[in-house]
Amino acid sequence: MADKMFVTVAFDRQADRDILRWLEAQENRSAAIREALRAHLGRGGVTLADLYQAVKDLERLIRSGVVVAAAPATSPDEPDEPPDLAAALEALGKL
Repeated sequence: MADKMFVTVAFDRQADRDILRWLEAQENRSAAIREALRAHLGRGGVTLADLYQAVKDLERLIRSGVVVAAAPATSPDEPDEPPDLAAALEALGKL
């Protein structure tokens, strides 16, 4: 018999409604949760989903009246972003 451990998790019906909708759509909730957690633990960097969420967050801020301004780079030859992120964004732009 498998050595199982049960973990209880609580969700807020309003704040976590996106998660709850996703869970309801899963055929096997336990397997889906394990897969999602492993995917999150296994990723090493910024994903397209992370970039999309950041854009949506900025959009929400702008709609609420917040003024968003980019900080200038330290110098023209030294961008203010890590090289791996710059390469990922460059590759994303070529899709």
